[in-house]
Amino acid sequence: MCDDYRAILDELFGKERNVLPSKRKNDAHYWNDDVCKNALVSICFNDLWKHTKYDHEGECTKRHDQFFINEFVADRTFKKYQREKKYIDDAIGLKLKEVDKVLTKHEEQVESQSKLVVADRPKEIQDRLDTMERQINLLIDQSEKMGEQGKIEHSEQLIQEAENLKKAREDVLLAYEGTANPFKTYKICEVCGARQSLYETENKIRTHLDGRIHQGFSTIRTELTKLQSKRLMLDKIIDEENKKNELTQDHFGQQKSHSNEKKKSSKKKKEKEKEKEKEKEKEKEKEKEPEKQSKKDKEKERSRSRKHKKHHKH
Repeated sequence: MCDDYRAILDELFGKERNVLPSKRKNDAHYWNDDVCKNALVSICFNDLWKHTKYDHEGECTKRHDQFFINEFVADRTFKKYQREKKYIDDAIGLKLKEVDKVLTKHEEQVESQSKLVVADRPKEIQDRLDTMERQINLLIDQSEKMGEQGKIEHSEQLIQEAENLKKAREDVLLAYEGTANPFKTYKICEVCGARQSLYETENKIRTHLDGRIHQGFSTIRTELTKLQSKRLMLDKIIDEENKKNELTQDHFGQQKSHSNEKKKSSKKKKEKEKEKEKEKEKEKEKEKEPEKQSKKDKEKERSRSRKHKKHHKH
């Protein structure tokens, strides 16, 4: 009993629920290989056909803990959207192929069976059926034309005549082929691909619709429709996020470029200012040269004057 409770708590809160946060390994996540990805984005499809002819994979061996589902739902990162899209693509690719394979196989079988039926019927029966089929198509065409001309009542009468003729044609088929005929005409269930006689009783039809195989295919089709819609939404989110990242990178690049240009401009400006300062210094030096020359001349003059005075004294 304790083990059962422990398993339930592990599933809900993870196996490290009682471990201090600082000592947790934090290695149990929904993206790990041992977690069932179908259960994250939809349902685990392995449970739909247990103990039926479509139970090819058996019981799913991966984990379906509510803890992982909660973690998946709570994740709002861009990486999560990318993972979710991959999980959906994998689920759609696998299950659509499986469903389409079943439908195609049964459709081919029924088509082959129908050829046997047509070939085996007496000519007078087949001629009668073909004539009734042409009359049905003619009535439908006339009904459409009356509807386009606004003659609604007449159009409805023609439709009713076509329906009556269809019923009469089915009666002819039933009278000839019956339930014991080995070449019965079949139809394909559009949901699960099962072959059904055109003349099944109401109880047999209800039993088929309530059966595990039909219900399983019905669930898969519903889930696939949801997944396809979800994938379109994720494509939009991912595209918008990529565009934002591109704009951010472009903006950052422009800012960096602008900053570099600004630095270059500032550097050039400083260099120009230094050049100007040097030019000014040179100009000042040139302006001082006459004054310096004048001082030198005066100094020379004084020196000669002193020498001259000394000479007179002697």
